[in-house]
Amino acid sequence: MKFNKIPFTGRVVDTLRTTDNREFVTSAVKKLTFTLAGIPGERHAGFHKNSGVRETELYKKGFPIKNHRQWSAVSVEEMEQVAKKMQIEKVSPEHLGANILIEGIPFLTQLPPLSRLRIGEGSYQVTLVVYEENFPCKHPQEAMLSRGIEIKGTGFQKAAVGLRGLVGWVENGGKIQPGDLVEVYIPQQWPESITNRWFK
Repeated sequence: MKFNKIPFTGRVVDTLRTTDNREFVTSAVKKLTFTLAGIPGERHAGFHKNSGVRETELYKKGFPIKNHRQWSAVSVEEMEQVAKKMQIEKVSPEHLGANILIEGIPFLTQLPPLSRLRIGEGSYQVTLVVYEENFPCKHPQEAMLSRGIEIKGTGFQKAAVGLRGLVGWVENGGKIQPGDLVEVYIPQQWPESITNRWFK
């Protein structure tokens, strides 16, 4: 597979993880370690996962399948749009259960599947493969409401459509931390109608 590198670079603003597999909300940490099995000890870590509502057309719920959701990422720019729609001051990545908050990559959620996020510098870059858009669910709004955030506008599940960020798996492990650079590579197989927004 050949790739085109988009002509600008983002940066990591925050790195986050869960500390309890029963929890949805993440907490900020100084750095994250990635292995081929995901983020060690994190709720989405592992080579396998049980099928859920997203796979009901293919498998019964709870069937063991390949884990394509080892990490999740959201963008500063898209979270600002969601907050505006919800009429709240801020949407925190913690409440979305996100692992990485990125700034400087517009349309992050719309990056096509199999794109690569290369994070860090030199030969120690972590490479994350984009699996799909992370479709909005009820958990972020529940987390906000439980923490006393009053939502005056559109609810999260509608406000975050097309803006919720990405999920995927680890292709090359390592450590990332706030301040690390983020490069994006898009497979050449995608037509211009999908990729031209990044190459204008």
